[in-house]
Amino acid sequence: MYESYWGLSAAPFSNRLSTKWFHESENHEEALARLFYLIEQKRGFGLLSGSAGTGKSLTLKVLCKQVQRSQRHVAYTNLLGVDAQEMLWNLALALGLAPSESESRWNLWRKITDQMHSLQMTGTQTIFLFDHFERADPTCLSLLERLFCTAEEACGLSTFITAVRSKELPRLSGILSELADLRVELAPLQLDETDEFITDMLKQAGSDRQIFTNDATLQIHAHTQGCPRLINRLCELSMIAGMAADKDKIDGALVNSVSSSLVTRLDRSNQIVEYHELV
Repeated sequence: MYESYWGLSAAPFSNRLSTKWFHESENHEEALARLFYLIEQKRGFGLLSGSAGTGKSLTLKVLCKQVQRSQRHVAYTNLLGVDAQEMLWNLALALGLAPSESESRWNLWRKITDQMHSLQMTGTQTIFLFDHFERADPTCLSLLERLFCTAEEACGLSTFITAVRSKELPRLSGILSELADLRVELAPLQLDETDEFITDMLKQAGSDRQIFTNDATLQIHAHTQGCPRLINRLCELSMIAGMAADKDKIDGALVNSVSSSLVTRLDRSNQIVEYHELV
């Protein structure tokens, strides 16, 4: 819509969940390194947490690609809005078991555990990635615990990693804290990281010039508090408004003029980076 006006080959701030648009800030790089270390050490359970919009889902997708390149077996499952039956069905699908739509819960469980044992018998490390865990039906929590215990009893060649919003951790922390060997918290971006994020997104979209002034970046960071999802939204609104006003650059005043259109859901209580080491 605004790409041609700004000389871009693609829309850089469209909030896609594509690894092509993953910006590896220092915090995200550290999170990936620690989670992959957990996998390399064949530890059982990792927890990726953070406020809404800090990049948990995209980080998990990038980790999934890294695991695939390492010749390990990976099963990625999105738990948004699913119950235990759907969780088992989606997990069976992710493991390549081609479940039928009418498959019973007991049969799904048997197929999944049989596959886990088969992979372990061949010495294949299997990585289970679960996204949006806090938005799954409560029945999924006990099912995850049962899956984890089954894998642990079988010789420990499985690693489970879940992504969850920080503010939901108190509700889930009983079981998750007991299981977790490592917790990594994704923090919002600092001001300099916000500037790097915007520059990187524009560069990936083919821009070789500064479109956002320094004051614009300052205002974007102030309005979004460094939340990548909100940075994307505000940048896109600003570029559309800049095109409508026939601007050649986006300044702080323009950002402020469109900021009221930004629907924010900032969780101010979860903005500190926290790493819990392997135990």
